[in-house]
Amino acid sequence: MKIIINERQYRKILETITDTEVICDECGWSWALADGGDDPYICHKCGHDNEEKKHIGDKVMVYYNLHKHTFSVTYGGRVIAHADYVKLSDVEFRVRQGGREKVLKEKKKNVHSFVIGTLEDYCENLPPQPNNNIVTYNPYKYSTYVIKDTEEPIYGASEVEMINLKDKIFITKQ
Repeated sequence: MKIIINERQYRKILETITDTEVICDECGWSWALADGGDDPYICHKCGHDNEEKKHIGDKVMVYYNLHKHTFSVTYGGRVIAHADYVKLSDVEFRVRQGGREKVLKEKKKNVHSFVIGTLEDYCENLPPQPNNNIVTYNPYKYSTYVIKDTEEPIYGASEVEMINLKDKIFITKQ
């Protein structure tokens, strides 16, 4: 079997930072972390910054990944993390109606609903359920995200915690 990858995928494979070595994700050049000087993650060959970024404080889009059974956090159109816990502020709940219509027509789920906001925190450890202010979305029942108890549409919140449990989205500040 032959596996074909594109250049971006190849660079992602090359991107490595260990306790002692950095391999540039742009050009593949490597150096000892101790030899990096004042900026140990800057590649001295191509100038690329290889420091891992957590994107805390950045505006991200989050969706539930049906294949990995966890949340996918995206920034700039790329998945930057998979996490069982995500905390966002200045939140917008967005449903792409074209994607929803495709789900209804084909009876097959696709990624068309997102929780968008400023990333405050994320991790793989599950904290306890914070409250009973649960937000849900089911493309077969609703055209928007809704508050679970009242089924009232909700379009935004000051702060939410997304926890990979049966109930996944909890409003911590309306």
